[in-house]
Amino acid sequence: MTGVRLLRLDEAAAMTAWAELCGPADLFNAPAWLAVEREAVGPWVPRANGCLVRAEGETVLAGVTVQQFGLDVDDETVRLDKMFPADSPVLGHPAEVLAGALQPSLMCGTWFNSSILTPPHAPAGRTDRARQELVDAVVDLADDWGSAAVFFPFVDAADTGLRRTLREAGFVEFAAPARHIFECGHGDYDEFVASLPSRKRNRLRREFAAVERAGVRTAVEPLDAATVDHAARLAHLLEQKYGQCSSYEQFQAWFDAIARHTEALVFTAARDAGPPVAMSMWIHHQGRLYGFHAGFDYERCQGLPMYSLVGYHLPMRYGFADAGTSVLEYGVGSDEAKRLRGTTALPQVLCVKALSRRARLVLDDVTA
Repeated sequence: MTGVRLLRLDEAAAMTAWAELCGPADLFNAPAWLAVEREAVGPWVPRANGCLVRAEGETVLAGVTVQQFGLDVDDETVRLDKMFPADSPVLGHPAEVLAGALQPSLMCGTWFNSSILTPPHAPAGRTDRARQELVDAVVDLADDWGSAAVFFPFVDAADTGLRRTLREAGFVEFAAPARHIFECGHGDYDEFVASLPSRKRNRLRREFAAVERAGVRTAVEPLDAATVDHAARLAHLLEQKYGQCSSYEQFQAWFDAIARHTEALVFTAARDAGPPVAMSMWIHHQGRLYGFHAGFDYERCQGLPMYSLVGYHLPMRYGFADAGTSVLEYGVGSDEAKRLRGTTALPQVLCVKALSRRARLVLDDVTA
């Protein structure tokens, strides 16, 4: 298999060499997640996908997951036209013009970690060349699939090698939301809270005291046939609140696939004897818990700090208590809320290359 080759998701998932590329930060490239993607269910189903690899014989020197999304998907986590920072001149174009010019587009590297995967112990010079060849192949593939643009949404700002390779290939950088992590591989939760500055410490204690006074019941359970429906219902309510067009049925099918192919947990909060009114879902991968989705029945939460409870207090307590968890991956967004609760922000950049004439025109403001 010498050279660059596009693999189907099932082909990549069956390769030991692909699995060996995926470290703790690469859940959404790992075989278990590729199995979820193969089912093509949920609100963010791509038009086309696969895994590009650069190999020499049986040795895979670099790999990247690719997904093409179009206007039929409206979520900002996969739509390039919805990813530009608020102060970007690109947003001077009307939203419909921007969407029409940049969609469909090819997303490389998936959520949380938009990297090109390389073997952890391979010589740098060898993998640098393979990565460069793979970037060229990504651009060619995007063009072959009729993409208006190709992009890496969340590139680690500290990965200067990949950023240089992308710039040399004609990609333009924009600011991207920081990725947040929480390290919990030492001490315990109460010690962590006690170590915080008084403003953060008092806020966390007030939040937890409020839900205790209200008699809120909490639980942590595996995502399985017994919990999928509650999780899907709450996730759908959250999406409705923010105007997304996804359906309950999409979430139910998606979460069912996640339950069958990954090791996932749900942290829930309930009032009285009723079903959960708040939840957060997390997926376990190589010592890390990835915060994947949340959901709330806002009417029944009645103003209680359920977001903080299921998104921070419960997962953090679990992380400190569980020997198999060292890091919580919080992803992007809600920066101030996450910092207030002790996360660490890791800077990232969005890297974009326009391919069509219309896409080049809307990016002229930043490339001129």
